[in-house]
Amino acid sequence: MSAKEKIVVTGHLGFIASAFCQNFQDRYEITGIDFAGWGSMAENLAPAVRDVRCDIADAKGVHAALEEAQPKAIINFAAESHVDRSIDDDLGFWQSNVLGARNLGLEAIARKIRMVHVSTDEVYGDALETAEAWTEESPILPRNPYSVTKAAAELMLSSYQMTLGLDVVITRGANTIGPRQFPEKAVPKAVTCFLAGKPFPLFRTPARRMWTHVDDHVSGIEAALRKGTSGQVYNLAPEESSEAYTHDVIHKVREIVGQGEIEEVEDRKAYDLRYWMDASKAKRELGWTPQYDFERTVTSTVEWYLANRDWLKAANKVLSAAQ
Repeated sequence: MSAKEKIVVTGHLGFIASAFCQNFQDRYEITGIDFAGWGSMAENLAPAVRDVRCDIADAKGVHAALEEAQPKAIINFAAESHVDRSIDDDLGFWQSNVLGARNLGLEAIARKIRMVHVSTDEVYGDALETAEAWTEESPILPRNPYSVTKAAAELMLSSYQMTLGLDVVITRGANTIGPRQFPEKAVPKAVTCFLAGKPFPLFRTPARRMWTHVDDHVSGIEAALRKGTSGQVYNLAPEESSEAYTHDVIHKVREIVGQGEIEEVEDRKAYDLRYWMDASKAKRELGWTPQYDFERTVTSTVEWYLANRDWLKAANKVLSAAQ
C-alpha cells in the first residue's frame, strides 16, 4: 500500500491499536473509531489520527463513519477484553467482538476493501498437553467467553470470505505487553501495585506465555495488511526464547521497580496454563521478524511505566471509576 493511503483503525484509544497508530501515522492517513469504553483513554490518541467516537456494534454509526473516511482498508483492533470480565458478564463481548466485527465485515464487502481482523492466541485454548506449538492449521478450542467471542468472529469473517468475497486477513497475536496497556493486565498492574506498596495478586498455578512487545505485534499486523493473502490466518509470536512463566515475569518486574510484594491467589476458572504458537508462516509469507527479545521486551515495558507515572495514574483512575 502506498504512503498516506486512507485506512480506518478501530479501537485506536486502546493499547495495541494506539501503538499501531503511533508507529504508522506517518505512513497512512488514519481515521480512528472508538467508543471510548473499557480500556480506552483519550491520552492514547496519536497526534495525526482523526478521532471518531462510535460503537462498532452500531451499524448505522459505522456506516456513517466509513462514508466520511472513505478508507482503502479497515484494521479491526476493537474488542472487549480481559477474561475475568467476560466470565462475570459476557454480553458486551458478543456485541463488540462479534456483532461489531460483522458490521465492519459487511461494510468492507460493500466497499470492496481489505479488512484485517486482529485476533488472539487464546482461540487455540490451552497448550499445556500439546506436543508441538500451534500453527494456523491447529484446531481452535476456546475455553472462556472472551476467547469464544474472538473465535466466533474469526469463523464468521472467514465464512464471509468464502461466500460473500470479503477480502479478510486474520492475525492471532501472542501475549503482548508494552506502553499504554490498561492496568488490569499483569505487567502494568504489577508496576502499579509495587509502586503503591500493595501486594500483586498472582494466580497460584504457574502459567507460560510468549511475551511479545507491542511494537513487534503491530509491525506484524501492518505486514498482514500489505502482504497477507485473503482468507489466511497468521500467527504473530516472538521467538521461543521469549516464552516464560508469568511468575518469573512478575518477579522480574518487581526487581526492576525495586520494591513490592506478591500474594498468590486462587486461579481463575478454566485457567489456560500455556499459550504456544509457531510464527513461521508470518515470517515466511509476510517477511515479518520480531525485533525485541525477552529481556528487552520486559525491561523496556516496565521502564516506560516508571517514566510515565502520570499516564499510569490516569489509567488507574479510569480503571477505578469503571469498577
